[in-house]
Amino acid sequence: LHNPHHLQPYTNPPVHLTLSKTVLLPCLFTLRPSAGSFHEPPRIKWTKVWGQRGSDGLQKEQSVLVAKDNVKAFQGRVTLPGYNKNRYNASLALTGLRSSDSGLYRCEVVVGINDEQDTVPLEVTGVVFHYRAPHDRYALSFADAKRVCIENSAAIATPGQLQATFADGYDNCDAGWLSDQTVRYPIQSPRPGCYGDCEDSPGVRNYGNRSPDELFDVYCFAKRLQGEVFHSTVPEKLSLATASTHCHSLGAQLATVGQLFLAWQAGLDQCDPGWLADGSVRYPINVPRKNCGGDEPGVRTVYNNPNRTGFPDTSALFDAYCYRESVCVMPFK
Repeated sequence: LHNPHHLQPYTNPPVHLTLSKTVLLPCLFTLRPSAGSFHEPPRIKWTKVWGQRGSDGLQKEQSVLVAKDNVKAFQGRVTLPGYNKNRYNASLALTGLRSSDSGLYRCEVVVGINDEQDTVPLEVTGVVFHYRAPHDRYALSFADAKRVCIENSAAIATPGQLQATFADGYDNCDAGWLSDQTVRYPIQSPRPGCYGDCEDSPGVRNYGNRSPDELFDVYCFAKRLQGEVFHSTVPEKLSLATASTHCHSLGAQLATVGQLFLAWQAGLDQCDPGWLADGSVRYPINVPRKNCGGDEPGVRTVYNNPNRTGFPDTSALFDAYCYRESVCVMPFK
């Protein structure tokens, strides 16, 4: 029997999905109307909760959807697909998943004086990053673009993945290939040279479908980190070759660009440029500060000249970012 006023949340396993996908967060309830409220439809409320409880015992909350009889979508991305046929199916569909959608979702259902609730954790995985050829800007054919993403522990990004990243604030004035053979770039703050086909409005600029032999940069999508990225250094610093050897001596290898971006997304913050496997030099910043490359979080890239082209000479001396695979140890039986 259910408590007529309040139920403790059930324990649902986390839901894991990648950027730009559609998720269905389950919420099926057993409450039925009492005799006095038989014709009254249930009231459905979905809320996102996050952060530590404050001194008042409360967490931060954001309303996602409130429905009673007629469903109204929140920012056009949420619906209750089973609700129209079954008023006791409050499962929430959330489309175009963004990294910022990760969190704990609470479903509350009220039927008359009765109340029931449940929670569902959601983790949106993956990160989109811009990639430029080692020697110059706009130097990748469509085939090259797909290849360099794979070499950097990623795949060429889809338009939906770039759009989801733009919705979370991504801004980059560099045209890059996407998986549908279109060339696009995301702009939050239109500026000279970055107006594109939307002029003064924010948006993802689109050059349309292009010949595969044309040359651009690329947007890659890295899905999930399978191991650990860590910063490593020695007092005399390292060339590219010695950085690779140094990582191997630690049971690791130089990290790829995709691996560093995933580690940055997970919270890695290090204001020290270091070699990566593709011969680039980068460093991850989650807490912007003086002399660490700007006012926004991101992965910084060290270029050979002020035009932001060309990787440093392989004999230049920097630290290293190493990657070590996770090792799963099977328990003895």
